[in-house]
Amino acid sequence: MKGMGVAPAGCDMADTGHHHLLIDNDELPPPDQPMGGDIQHFDKGQTQTMVTLPPGEHTLLLILGDKDHIPHDPPVLSEQIKVTVEE
Repeated sequence: MKGMGVAPAGCDMADTGHHHLLIDNDELPPPDQPMGGDIQHFDKGQTQTMVTLPPGEHTLLLILGDKDHIPHDPPVLSEQIKVTVEE
């Protein structure tokens, strides 16, 4: 979706949100509940990070959450990518 901005959690601005990273998770979070659990939150509005993964194949997907960590409706997300971490 075009026209979305990145803002810290708690920032109540239209068409903004902050990233949440799903690692090795094929299911999207519930659309009407705050994201939690093993989902990595970038609640300060970060757009970069370093992720350490064990050797093997992994999937990564970003999903934008609103000021309360709730996914937008419809969801704003990246394509899922596959990475291979070598020993």
